[in-house]
Amino acid sequence: MKTPLSLLILSAILLTGCASQSKVTLLSAAGFRTVVPNTPSQISQLKSMPQRKVIPVVKKGKTVFLYADAANNSLLIGNQKQYQQFQQYNLQYKIQQDKEAAAALNADANAEWGAWGGLDGPFWGPCFY
Repeated sequence: MKTPLSLLILSAILLTGCASQSKVTLLSAAGFRTVVPNTPSQISQLKSMPQRKVIPVVKKGKTVFLYADAANNSLLIGNQKQYQQFQQYNLQYKIQQDKEAAAALNADANAEWGAWGGLDGPFWGPCFY
């Protein structure tokens, strides 16, 4: 049985736990390449960019997308197609997070009502609202 790529990516993200790390994982999975600055001017330019946000930059009529992370000394670079793939992965990731949150709330709700005897327990009657 083959496992879909999106399921593998979501599994990897869920294991990381950190929001910024999951964004880097999604960007990498979408095909963004990582560049490590190695000169003082590259490092200062990296630090001057908006941090941990995907920003579009138009150069010579082409749009590239940059994700600067000075704390980890890296810059991720992608094109339009890779950015669209990142958006799809990010949406799938958010849907998965919502499903997990809903499941946790449902489990908590069921556990709490059991202590009261459930909906048909001794505290529920025709005049109890």
